[in-house]
Amino acid sequence: MARELKLITETSYNFEINESEDKKRLYISGVFSSAEKKNKNGRIYPRTTLEREIKKLKEGPISNNTCIGTIGHPQDDPETPLERSALITENLEWKNDDVYGKARVLNTPSGEILASLIKDGVTVGISSRGLGSVNEDGTVNEDFTLLAYDVVANPSNNGSWVNGIYEGKTFTIPDSNIERPTEEEIQEFLKEHEKKVWAVLKSFRGEDE
Repeated sequence: MARELKLITETSYNFEINESEDKKRLYISGVFSSAEKKNKNGRIYPRTTLEREIKKLKEGPISNNTCIGTIGHPQDDPETPLERSALITENLEWKNDDVYGKARVLNTPSGEILASLIKDGVTVGISSRGLGSVNEDGTVNEDFTLLAYDVVANPSNNGSWVNGIYEGKTFTIPDSNIERPTEEEIQEFLKEHEKKVWAVLKSFRGEDE
């Protein structure tokens, strides 16, 4: 069997923009996600579900420097299109029921656009991207998978960002109980994924492979 999941997004504006002392790096830090409270989209993320997903991100993509986000949410594929890489989440920590994150703006074409928008005073939001389903009462189900954090424009400019869920697109995900990969296969996949990420980043910088 396979599961049909929707792309679910949540946008936060409770963060700060900081520059490194040498003014060569730009950081976004603040509340990235929240649990056990109904958000503006009428959804509630159970603490246990969000804790599980934050732990997976920290042990996987964040530790491997591959938790990459984009400007705007990709809609045709739930994964990150590397050519649109704009920021990379470096840390996530719990403070009560809020998840505080820190993300660095990348020196990529999309990252440079993001930096210019921020420095020109354009209002942006940090927005989670995940796959899952939601109960009628607004509770996000246990099938939720947190993928990454992107940057989006002011949600009042786009109704889909206000709603925070892409109803027009369904992604079919194989059931986790069927052909579950081994730990060795998972590690090999992560290594290959990391190689591809660094190859793209090097190409943006004009470096040789």
